[in-house]
Amino acid sequence: MNLKDKLNIYYTDTGTPVTDSSWIKDAGARSIATPYGHTITFVQHYDISSLHIDDSHTDISAYCTMHHIDTVTLDRCVFFDIETTSLTSGTGNYAFLIGLGYFSGTTFTVEQIFMQHYSDEPAVLFHCQEVLNKFKTIVTFNGKTFDIPIIKTRYRMNRIQGFPVTMPVIDLLKPARSIFKSIYASCSLKSLEELLLGITRTDDIPGYQIPDVYFTYQQTGFDPRLGAVIEHNRIDITSMVLLLVFFNSLYQLIHTKQFGKVPAHLYKNIAKHLYSRNIHTFVELIEYAGHALLDNDHSLFKKYSTALKRLGHIDKVLSFWEKNINLFSLEELAKHYEHKVKDYHRALQYCNLAIVTINSLSECNELTQRYTARFTHRINRLNRKIQ
Repeated sequence: MNLKDKLNIYYTDTGTPVTDSSWIKDAGARSIATPYGHTITFVQHYDISSLHIDDSHTDISAYCTMHHIDTVTLDRCVFFDIETTSLTSGTGNYAFLIGLGYFSGTTFTVEQIFMQHYSDEPAVLFHCQEVLNKFKTIVTFNGKTFDIPIIKTRYRMNRIQGFPVTMPVIDLLKPARSIFKSIYASCSLKSLEELLLGITRTDDIPGYQIPDVYFTYQQTGFDPRLGAVIEHNRIDITSMVLLLVFFNSLYQLIHTKQFGKVPAHLYKNIAKHLYSRNIHTFVELIEYAGHALLDNDHSLFKKYSTALKRLGHIDKVLSFWEKNINLFSLEELAKHYEHKVKDYHRALQYCNLAIVTINSLSECNELTQRYTARFTHRINRLNRKIQ
């Protein structure tokens, strides 16, 4: 199907019904009445034990604490994922399948609202809103930049009030990228399923094919790949549950200082993840792992130094800089002894050592040039103060 054919779909008479094949009935669809007409949903129930969860009332306090949101239990979360007519987030992008996962007692339910015709969109959105408003927090994967903006646009364009715009959103892509981006080649949900959860999808439809499936359905009334799209969406939702539980367990180990149970290859990325969230735990993790963790990582070295200063551990940070001499630590030592201690001679010693260090380097780059300029300026100022 070429681009012209796809665009023509948007300009056909949306009041003309699509002739559905028996696949909808065979897939167990049920009709839902709304003030805007009927829509259909596919509902699948899972025993929570299949998701390795003992109690749906279990809280995810470790995750919530790490990301500074109100603590919530799993049964107050709704897991949200959409399949769309485009892979972009433009205003012409429709959410033709909205997947909603939620707990009830010992059951996890995946309810998928399907838009048979474009004219059914108001009914789809109204029912989606009814489900969302039963919960406290939305859980997504890349939802803050894709799913949520798209669905909000659809509500605005259809002038349907009540979408829970103030509901907190947990976006699992953010911690996934923070911790695993430099370790794994991909942080897609499918990749994380395989790498972290041990789940391998079979016969999964590629995401880029999904818009074409719906276009074909609108033209012909059926596409045999629709079942695969529905299953793809279901797996996305159940995987988000498992991924949220995984991160909560990981954060629980960190909060309770059980660093020995955390894979050592994650220490560096977790430390960076912690820096802006829990500076005390950040320092404790660095000191548990050892200062070798900071080798060849200027950013983490600087963060650790800044954290010690913010916590008021002046003696500790001075000792750390003395034992780990580099241009950054020499500059910090020079600042401290010039401005805090007023020991200009000692500050000058650190500046002169820095110049010697720079001159011994085999390569001169923009960073060393900036350091040279700053140290030279400081040396001149210190000499004037000494005189």
